[in-house]
Amino acid sequence: MVGAKSLPEFSSSLHIIKSQGFFLFSVNMNELSKYEYYNHNGIIINFIDCLALLSLLPEKSIDLVLTDPPYGSGGRDGSTHLNNTAIMGNRMLNDSYIWFMRQIAKECYRATKDNSHCYIFSDWRKQKEIHIAFESVGWELRSMIVWDKGNGMGEFWRSSYELILFLTKRKPRKLMRGDCYNVIKWPSVRDRQHPVQKPVEVCHQFITASCDIGDTVLDPFMGSGTTLVAAQQLGRRAIGIEIEEKYCEIAVLRLAQEVLDLTI
Repeated sequence: MVGAKSLPEFSSSLHIIKSQGFFLFSVNMNELSKYEYYNHNGIIINFIDCLALLSLLPEKSIDLVLTDPPYGSGGRDGSTHLNNTAIMGNRMLNDSYIWFMRQIAKECYRATKDNSHCYIFSDWRKQKEIHIAFESVGWELRSMIVWDKGNGMGEFWRSSYELILFLTKRKPRKLMRGDCYNVIKWPSVRDRQHPVQKPVEVCHQFITASCDIGDTVLDPFMGSGTTLVAAQQLGRRAIGIEIEEKYCEIAVLRLAQEVLDLTI
């Protein structure tokens, strides 16, 4: 099922708050079906702000969280990041960012099973804030993974890596692979369909290490759908949430192409 071409009109049961560049929603359960943009073979895309939908997910229904939130780096000063409108949430100050990520962390903690793992992409500016937000609600930071992209951009010392926080809940399951090292070398995506698109191959490593075939992977900041594509390729179920419809459309096309490639 594919959604309409614009965000559905909101009924009186939908309360909207604008905060630091995000629209934060509170949704009645009866409204949930309106935001299901795509549902096929265990892969679901929801077209809505993630805070609204996360609060509706059943408790302890998710096996793995794998996501790439907006880094919010543009809000700290007058840098060029400040005017980057390509990524929603790029203008958040540190306190606002911690508050926002804490709401995400709390809902992910509630929705995940007690042995779950969580991977959060970050950069060097915001990894501390993500760490604070997630540990404040019960997640435990277990490792900081470095993704070595081999090239980089920047005005001064070019950044050729990104960080991934690996967190766990309560008594986590053991990693399911023996080759899990905290430096991953893989080139960045060349022909991007999203400004910060991640390689499917990097997501493969996290998914195969932290959940079984048939398990459910959650990506609250789906973007162009890389996590969902990786999950589909590996026989996992997945739930993606995205607030911009153009990226929902791209994700649907990518998922459809994967199915087509398998049938040829």
